[in-house]
Order: sequence, then structure tokens, then C-alpha cells
Amino acid sequence: MMTFSKILVPIALSPSCGWAARYGIELARRFGSDLVFLHIGNCQRETVAAFLAPAIKDTPPEITIRHGDAAEGIVQFAREMSPSLIIMPTHSHGRFHRFLLGSVTAKVLHDVDYPVLTGVHKEGVPLSEGADVQQIVCAVDLDEAFAPVVRSALELSSLFHAKLAIVHAVPAADETSDNRGEIEVRKYLFRITEEKLTRLQREAGVSVKVSFAGGAVWTVIREAAIRADAELVVIGRGHTQRALGRLRTHSYSIIRNSPCPVLSI
Repeated sequence: MMTFSKILVPIALSPSCGWAARYGIELARRFGSDLVFLHIGNCQRETVAAFLAPAIKDTPPEITIRHGDAAEGIVQFAREMSPSLIIMPTHSHGRFHRFLLGSVTAKVLHDVDYPVLTGVHKEGVPLSEGADVQQIVCAVDLDEAFAPVVRSALELSSLFHAKLAIVHAVPAADETSDNRGEIEVRKYLFRITEEKLTRLQREAGVSVKVSFAGGAVWTVIREAAIRADAELVVIGRGHTQRALGRLRTHSYSIIRNSPCPVLSI
């Protein structure tokens, strides 16, 4: 069941980490969560507390200080804590930062089995100041992850009292082409997709409306989020030990291009 009972927010004293801290604080207040801030580095506890002070107005924050490699430290601490949610920014630094996730965030997404909420990666897009979620877009693939991702999205929509739109991308279906042959291929792919979705819903015991569109996975999901004016996108990241499904192989591009925070589960 999707809960926010224990929230972990790694802190590096940067503006994007400031957003993660504020988002975590608001979620914790809303759902009565245990909230832990983790700093990997040489800063003193007092320095981290001062960084958090503008966002925390009542209870002193729980802060853990660890030393060593940031990514390894976060992964290890998460395994010790078993959080129900990890909140992290995505920004990397350097020449290609628009195309890459930060190395620390990428490793956490790759190595942990816990839900990870990441902020907006695009430069120039303002970071949301609150965790007020009214519209959720859930992206699904046609594999064994379908049921748990849909159920999690349904639970989230209930927790937030939010509207939910579920979308599936069909990359091979070119919706921009008016070529007769490609139109027929598109119709065939959409028919097969609809049959698979019907079977998956029957097997999962859920009945939800799933919209599907042709095009690159990240493009379809981004456009769905923009149309819905969504505050949250939900995707299935899956376990790295398993064979990767198509949606999971596109998780980084979805996160990089999403107009709103992404919760990968």
C-alpha cells in the first residue's frame, strides 16, 4: 500500500535540495510522516539545521550526518531506514547537464527499491513550492509492472484527493504520418495495445481508463502531463535485477523531460 510514513530527504545545501526539503516537510505535515534529512559530507549538524530553518517553523528536524561517497551513503542509509519515500533533486553539473541526471540521483534510482520522487529537471521551469497534488498522470507499460503501478497511482489519487489520468505510449505508431500504409500499421498497433490492456486489467482485477498515443515514450508522457496540468507523474521504475521493460528503460528520459515532479516506484 502506498504510504508516506517515513520520508528520507538527502541534503547537499543547494537550491534544488532546498526544494526537496520544503516538499518533504509539507508532505510530512500533511500525512504525519517521520521525516529524516541526510547529509553526506563535512558540514556540521548546525550548518544543515540553519539551511533547513527557513522551511521548518516548529519541530527541530531529524538530521543524520554521514561521511564518504554521497551516492553510496544515501543508498546504504536507505537500506537501513527502509523509507516509504525518498525525495531528491535531479540536476547535474557540467556541459551536458541538460541531458543527464545528477550522478548521485541516477545511482539512487538505479540501486534502491524504494519509491523516489524527483523534481523538475529542465532549467527555467520553476520548482513547485508545495506538495498540493490535484492532477496525477500515471504512465504504464504492458508487463508485470502494470498492476502494482496502477494500484499505487489509484492509492495516491485517493490520498491526495486528486484526479488521475493513465497513459501508455506506443512508440512504433507514428501519429504524425498520413501515409496509408502507416495508418494501417497504426490502427493494428492500437488494436493490439487495447487487447493487451484489457487482458492486463482483467488479470489485475482493476478497471481503469487507459489512454494511449503513438510516439516517443517521454514525449507522450510529457504531453499528457501538460494537457492535464499535472503536479505529479507516476512511473514504474521496477527492480534492476529483473529484465528491463520498455518504460523502465526510458525512466531517465521521462524524468529529465517531465514538466512536474516524477514519482518512480
